[in-house]
Amino acid sequence: MLLTCLSAVLPGCTPSVTRGARAPVATLVQTIDRLLADSTLAGAGSAILVVSLDRGDTLYASETNRLYTPASNRKLFVAASALHYLGPDFRFRTPLIATAGLTGDTLNGDLALVGRGDPDLTTAGLGALADSVVSHGIRVVAGNIMVDDGYFDDVEWGSGWMWDDGPYWYWPYINALTINDNTVSVEIVPGGQVGEPVEVQIDPPTAYVELNVDAVTSSLNAESTLEVERHWTPKENVIDVTGSLPAESEPVVAVRSIEEPALYAGTLLAELLEARGVELLGTVQRGAIAEAATDTIAVHVSEPLSVSVENLLKVSDNLTAEQLVKVVGAEISGPPGTYESGLAAEHLFLANKVGIDTLALRLADGSGVSRYNLVTAGQIVRLLVHMAGRGDIGKPFLAALPIAGVDGTLEERMVDTAAANVARAKTGSLAGVSSLSGYVPSANGERLAFSILMEFFVGPTAPRRAIQDSIIVTLAEFAR
Repeated sequence: MLLTCLSAVLPGCTPSVTRGARAPVATLVQTIDRLLADSTLAGAGSAILVVSLDRGDTLYASETNRLYTPASNRKLFVAASALHYLGPDFRFRTPLIATAGLTGDTLNGDLALVGRGDPDLTTAGLGALADSVVSHGIRVVAGNIMVDDGYFDDVEWGSGWMWDDGPYWYWPYINALTINDNTVSVEIVPGGQVGEPVEVQIDPPTAYVELNVDAVTSSLNAESTLEVERHWTPKENVIDVTGSLPAESEPVVAVRSIEEPALYAGTLLAELLEARGVELLGTVQRGAIAEAATDTIAVHVSEPLSVSVENLLKVSDNLTAEQLVKVVGAEISGPPGTYESGLAAEHLFLANKVGIDTLALRLADGSGVSRYNLVTAGQIVRLLVHMAGRGDIGKPFLAALPIAGVDGTLEERMVDTAAANVARAKTGSLAGVSSLSGYVPSANGERLAFSILMEFFVGPTAPRRAIQDSIIVTLAEFAR
């Protein structure tokens, strides 16, 4: 039986606990109460809701209607909305277009790379497009490589993002033409001798990023002082590697965001073409393409949306979340995709399909990075209940959630417990915020949905996560 009555979520609803189940539920409540009495939660806030999908009753409820910052639990709403509007089989298409015809082996116009919001486009995908150019007999491009990112507006960050977190991978720029998560990886290894410079490589190798190496190899037992910083004030695609790295150290890999993702993609394409013997006479430029007078050379077609959603939830990929908000906006309201159009569509889904009062929450971005997001445990559980009952998109939603002790952000949590391999949940973490929401079967197979939101604490999240894990293990051991 699908859950139809949540006393902690729906006004006027009463829990339907069968007489024989009262004692086990009371014991469960006492156990969770005891866990929440831990001194690490003193002065903090905790909202918890646990419901049965099979029996339709509420097993535990505390502060279920209080607004909390969800951190990456925000991604649950984005994943559900994207699956609802686009469907799990939706694919992103990135066309490469010629704006003029050929004379011999020379393309008389531009090559245009048109972004359509694919969050997972990589150098390998661009390489396949470059191969198509060669297979068309093109050896010279007389014009430019044009990059068209007009499918989105030009708002690069979510509302409420921190200005000083810019050069790091988890705050990438949002753009309709995204490549390699709009980042580069910098790998540093010690030099051959103490005092020698460290050895540095970037992936993908590209002239789009300037690398300044001023770090040296230090003695075996010295402390590492290595720093890898992209220029942030002013904003430049220049990365400085400074400090020291002890001899025989393991490689250090730092991932840094880049400026102007569309131009980054265009530059990589130009470099890939050059490596294949194709000469570019012009430059890489940003601009809109009039597709009426064009010829499509090739189209990169992504994996199904279900794969992107899995990446979104398993590893909590921020860029995918932001891209999906704008893609939904563009597909529903027409391009350019904006936060306004994407969030408006999401609100309609939550109000009309899920039954959430959207005046009682606030959604600011897609990833949960913004502290302007405010939701309740009750709203999250209502979403989980809705998705559990969706025959069309419920399965890919569930499959995308991290599995306790197995993969994603839960790979090292709840290992060797009753929850391992069976609990599926989305994590969330910001300074002073920790959340965990998802599904877990009880000891006798009863399907439970839960949301745990913790906020307003000082110090590391590890002790709070330990309490969350203990609660989920308790649910996995619970039996009527």
